[in-house]
Amino acid sequence: MEYPVVSVRRRDVTGKGAARKLRALGYIPAVLYGRGLDSTPLVVNPREVVGAFRGERGVNTVLQLKFAGDEAAEGCLALVREYTTHPLRRTLQHCDFLKVGEDTEVTLEVPIRIVGKSEGEKLGAKVGNPLARVRVKCKVRDIPAAIDVDVTPLGVGDGVMLSELALPAGVRTIYTKDVPVVLVRMGRAEKEPEAAAAAEGAPAEGEAPEAEGATPAPEGK
Repeated sequence: MEYPVVSVRRRDVTGKGAARKLRALGYIPAVLYGRGLDSTPLVVNPREVVGAFRGERGVNTVLQLKFAGDEAAEGCLALVREYTTHPLRRTLQHCDFLKVGEDTEVTLEVPIRIVGKSEGEKLGAKVGNPLARVRVKCKVRDIPAAIDVDVTPLGVGDGVMLSELALPAGVRTIYTKDVPVVLVRMGRAEKEPEAAAAAEGAPAEGEAPEAEGATPAPEGK
């Protein structure tokens, strides 16, 4: 299997001041860690990382790290386990790489992808997605882009529980409580014209926060 290549360099100087200088030059600080590996400070081009995030697996994309300017250093596969972004510009500011192998077992969150049109929708119902992402455990080689949920046979009032998901080979869900992933329900009765008009003129209370795990991938500089 081929993985997107990201070039990294070892970082000898650490600290906030050094990090600011790196960002001013278009790079960001990073760290590589893993079993049997000392934490290694790195320098990386954020555009390369963000470019990899645009693949079908998003932030779960496995990367091939290549040490630039150090032929003696062996490259490795890695996952971005944590990253921080600028609060306003949404640009990548720092990331932590976890060294992995294709047979390494990892736990991560994968999006739910609804497939098909339900029988309930043909009667005016709507498909709700209470759980947008699900925690799974699998080997790196088996990381799915998404967990597909076929809603075609679902009627009004039907749903799919977490325990009922059809999972790809080698993937299992991690949860403590079985909850609905998809629900097919009829919408609420329409408001009276006067009430609807009043509601439209009411001031907004502010935007709702995004669902956990639904943070968009950061942008490159």
